[in-house]
Amino acid sequence: MKKTIAILGCMDTKGQEYAFIKKYIEKEGLETLIIDIGIIGKALLKPDITNKEVACAAGKNFDKLIKKGSTREEFTSIMSEGAKKIVTKLASDRKIDGIISCGGTQGTTMATSSMRALPVGFPKVMVSTIASGNTLNFVGIKDITMINSVADILGLNRITRKILREAAGAICGMVKISAMEEEIDKKSLIAITNVGITTPGTVKAKEVLENSGFETVVFHAVGTGGMAMESLIKEGQINAVLDFATIEVIQEMCGGILASKPERMTNAAKMGIPQVVCPGGISCNTFSPHESIPQRLKNRRYVRHNPMFTNVQNNAEEFKALAVEQAKRVNIAKGPIKWFIPMKGFCSYSIKGQPFYDPEANNIYVETLKKELREDIPVNVLDLDINDPIFATKVAESLIDMVRVP
Repeated sequence: MKKTIAILGCMDTKGQEYAFIKKYIEKEGLETLIIDIGIIGKALLKPDITNKEVACAAGKNFDKLIKKGSTREEFTSIMSEGAKKIVTKLASDRKIDGIISCGGTQGTTMATSSMRALPVGFPKVMVSTIASGNTLNFVGIKDITMINSVADILGLNRITRKILREAAGAICGMVKISAMEEEIDKKSLIAITNVGITTPGTVKAKEVLENSGFETVVFHAVGTGGMAMESLIKEGQINAVLDFATIEVIQEMCGGILASKPERMTNAAKMGIPQVVCPGGISCNTFSPHESIPQRLKNRRYVRHNPMFTNVQNNAEEFKALAVEQAKRVNIAKGPIKWFIPMKGFCSYSIKGQPFYDPEANNIYVETLKKELREDIPVNVLDLDINDPIFATKVAESLIDMVRVP
């Protein structure tokens, strides 16, 4: 059965460009499915799914929206919502195997909204006039391939033809490689969070887990990393979690640049999968160069992690607030959960002799956590630091026991 690539975009303004992409995809022996999200005029390339059908998927009547003079912003939201529903349904039903789009600010906003709703591993290509800038709002935590259009996407010329041809080749290659038969891996997949100041411990825990027959995937706990893990947990792709570095939560609370979102540390609990939690990295709040540290924190101890990042020490009051918040997030856990606390240091900067060493603050964190957690959630306190191989081994072995319980 031939693979099908969805071509999603405004067929009223980019019909010529999409026809060009369609031609090259079909030259590669793949089929196409045209989805029109245009709102200005008549489609220049006949769609398989019309803009009226897209609006209908969002619960709106396209013609009525036109008559009442809906704003561009309103139309964009409606068409984005409808396209997302259509695309995710097509992907779920295995009627499409990849997706490609091209556009400026509006087209990129609408198309990537649908792409972000698709699972990791589903081929996604976006040719955009704004791909050379900050694409976080468009890519989010998904594997969207952004290609800079170089020139505006208004007609075909020797520049745009090259870019669009490359994009067509990219999506075809992705779909074809994804279609290759892969060996089904029956190993359980364990997610691990990590930051640079907990890496030695993470590496050891990873080694123990893999030597015991598990597959691991490590997420860099810099905000987007933790949320990528949370997304994969919701998708059912993660079997257990070693939340070794929960630094993203305290950064969320204190305004650091590694801040995550309130969803962090909640999905493993909701899904009921086994998890072990540690306070890795919570000793500090991260900012950009030293000059960017807020005035209220200027008197704190700090470490220049590298020329671009500065870590500022968190205090006992912030530790206490963090313990309350973390307990709140995991107390809803439907599955097995354990906490492990390395009292000799929560990161490489907080061991004895290092700038963030503060045993009093550590004690306040632990006592608050014990008080706030559900009575049936154990807190294992060890007289080791988080990067000690013995601590990492005990944490990993505990999770292995939890996963292997019938």
